[in-house]
Amino acid sequence: MPDIEFNCPNCNQTLEASEDMAGEVIECPACNEQIAVPGGEEANPCPNCGEPMDPGAVLCVQCGFHTGLGRQIDTDLG
Repeated sequence: MPDIEFNCPNCNQTLEASEDMAGEVIECPACNEQIAVPGGEEANPCPNCGEPMDPGAVLCVQCGFHTGLGRQIDTDLG
């Protein structure tokens, strides 16, 4: 499969991913930023913190914002 070449929006590092990874959220190996691989069904940004959320996700794993409730929820299970 051909690769998708793209740049990290945070540090501009050039990255490559296989086409079957399109739409997945990955971590940039240079700056550790969570970014979506271009193509396919795009990840949506969290309305609260702007971090990418998987398509169809209702809870942001970065900040705990619940899109269905429209607010952050306590995600501490401890």
